[in-house]
Amino acid sequence: MENTIWNESNKPGIITSTKLYFNDLFVGAKRMSRADFWWGYLGTTIFFTVLLGLLALLETKLPVMDYYWSAVVGVAIAMSFAYYIIAIFTASIRRLHDVNLRAWWLLFYLIPGIGFIVWVVLMCLGQCNSSNRFDYDVESD
Repeated sequence: MENTIWNESNKPGIITSTKLYFNDLFVGAKRMSRADFWWGYLGTTIFFTVLLGLLALLETKLPVMDYYWSAVVGVAIAMSFAYYIIAIFTASIRRLHDVNLRAWWLLFYLIPGIGFIVWVVLMCLGQCNSSNRFDYDVESD
């Protein structure tokens, strides 16, 4: 039986890959292929951009003196943005596992100026299947 790698879809696309982002929102102990990562990144970014845009529009349409609902919408905006950051962060960890690197490599992202460039390069590296320490089978027989 052929080994299948966790968190990799058979046909990466914007819908299936975005589902992977949401299914494993708080899971880092898996792997994610390059195509699934970038398609999911696009889908997740589009989803949260629309969601945050709608919430911001709602925030601007509320009466100025309605502090309660303004606060509720403000908290919803903050939570939505936090979920977006968590989704990208955990997907980046899974992507690094696919390249046979540890999650500590994400600390390069904190370097001003070149951190984002290093992150993009790491996310674009090819899959490492031979002797990958993060190789888990979906079905263990």
